[in-house]
Amino acid sequence: MFRSLHVTGLLVLAATVGVCADQNKPEKAPAPPKGGPKAAAAPKGGAPKMGPRPTNPASQAAKLYSLSPEERERMLEKFPPKQQEGIRNNLKWFDGLPKEQQQAVMGRAERFAALTPQERAEFQRQFRALGQLPPERRQMVNGALRRLQGMSEAERVVRLNSPAFKQRFSPEELHMIDKLSEVILPPM
Repeated sequence: MFRSLHVTGLLVLAATVGVCADQNKPEKAPAPPKGGPKAAAAPKGGAPKMGPRPTNPASQAAKLYSLSPEERERMLEKFPPKQQEGIRNNLKWFDGLPKEQQQAVMGRAERFAALTPQERAEFQRQFRALGQLPPERRQMVNGALRRLQGMSEAERVVRLNSPAFKQRFSPEELHMIDKLSEVILPPM
């Protein structure tokens, strides 16, 4: 009997210590959202609102964004199965964006279509070069483009011309941002 009371007392003591330890721990802040379309918005008073991830406005999926689901399916049937899968994934991403961001993505496709053939070729070269950057540099350039999308024209001019911004990127990356921003960013 004495032994069972002793064991019970130890269990109660261990439970009490565990509860007290949990109460003394500071609560963790919630983890920031990762990657999804709604992760682009920043809290009030925080960093500028980010736009949708840079996508190739010359892609096959970009040509289907504005079509109805039935028209998309008819067009998709013309592609090989592997390509259909990639286009469907891109369309699923697009359809999950808020309407404001969908309009931004469709605006890119319109701005791309309005470029001269030489300007389109240069944009495509820079878009491919972006994809070939080391992951950490690609992330920085993508982040800069996304942040610039959420800024007003005046804020964008100040940011692009600031020494701090220019020091973060190599001359090649600055050229890339300049050429990609002709399509990716809303017109100034």
